[in-house]
Amino acid sequence: MFGLQTRTIKNLNKNEKEQVGLLLERNGLTFEGNPDCTAVVENHDEKIIATASIQGKVIKMVAADPEWQEAGLSGMVISDLLRYAGENNIFHLFVFTKCDMADKFAYLGFSELARTETVVLMESGQPSSDDYRKILQKNKIFSGKDNIGAAVMNCNPFTYGHRYLIETACKECDGLYVIIVQEDLSLFPFKDRMMLVEEGTKDLKNVRLIPSGDYAVSRATFPTYFLKDKCTASVAGTQAELDATLFANLFVPELSIKKRFVGTEPFCPITAKYNEMMKKVLPPRGVEVVEIKRLNDPSGTAVSASRVRKAIVENDLDALKRMLPAVTQNYLSSERGRAVVEKLIHEHKKN
Repeated sequence: MFGLQTRTIKNLNKNEKEQVGLLLERNGLTFEGNPDCTAVVENHDEKIIATASIQGKVIKMVAADPEWQEAGLSGMVISDLLRYAGENNIFHLFVFTKCDMADKFAYLGFSELARTETVVLMESGQPSSDDYRKILQKNKIFSGKDNIGAAVMNCNPFTYGHRYLIETACKECDGLYVIIVQEDLSLFPFKDRMMLVEEGTKDLKNVRLIPSGDYAVSRATFPTYFLKDKCTASVAGTQAELDATLFANLFVPELSIKKRFVGTEPFCPITAKYNEMMKKVLPPRGVEVVEIKRLNDPSGTAVSASRVRKAIVENDLDALKRMLPAVTQNYLSSERGRAVVEKLIHEHKKN
């Protein structure tokens, strides 16, 4: 069409990345992450005039040159990515896109999960959010009680701070659902993080742990959480608002949640932005956001998983004892834990 050429690229070279970045910028978007594949449309001068990328199961960074908006180029790059996904056995897809693109994806079989004023999160394929709703329903154990709370935690790794937040929240509600981030992009594997929280809270009788699936703080809902400072505050805010909206759409009605518990955030601006967006989104949906002041260690410094990881690298055993419950200390001494420690030290040296 019009002498145009489509290509899929697994590793963008410098020129291609610059062109894609400029095109995204013209559309009010930002280049982020490391896409597995990028589809582009080029004109006869080899200028990129449309693009879309996929990372994992998430389609994102969909944009077309405004001069070509009526030519259906977005559909061309999306079709190329759908073909790429099928060839690579990816049958459950998410798309994070601007609101004006929602109809195009709906036509391709995507269903809407959450929407803000500027962006939409949609999905297609299996297992879907309907399947995840069934998981939530099976884990709904506090039926008949009114004062139900929830907290979403990564626990990378589980610290006294996490224990303190969970224990404090338990005292302020009849039942507490602790939703553990399942996305395996953190240093400590999900399976190990889940085990540490389960072991570290087993004495608390009104707690239920639930894996988050793809529906809370995941690459689909909040990708910049895993990039930390490698994005702008506006991008982080947009994604945090979308994640909080999905929480209100999915978790709140299925689990009858009335309170969302969060810790104060003195260290990470991305998490601080997330807290801010929850305060914007959740109260109008009938959910009180309860902010619990961070636990300080005996030195008077707030306990955090990032401080723990730093202490591991520096082999600061005293600091680790001040911040970690016995279950996490024992884990770090185990074969599985030592492998994670070695990986952390290796990553630190590499950077």
